[in-house]
Amino acid sequence: MNSNMLADIWNVLSDKIAEKDKADAAQEYVNTLLDYDIPESTLEGMIGVDTYLDTALEYVLEDEPTDDDEWD
Repeated sequence: MNSNMLADIWNVLSDKIAEKDKADAAQEYVNTLLDYDIPESTLEGMIGVDTYLDTALEYVLEDEPTDDDEWD
């Protein structure tokens, strides 16, 4: 799956979601994508589609550990 297709799916779904529920829905959507091992580069390609989605993506992308992180 590519970022354009995943962004289109979000746009279709978000039109049906009440404004008050969009932040939670965006987080659940991103978590589901992570559960299916969607690559970080694909997630990054979705930034800029929607403010709710951006917030959810930024939260996840900032928290993703990298190989450079040192664990004590």
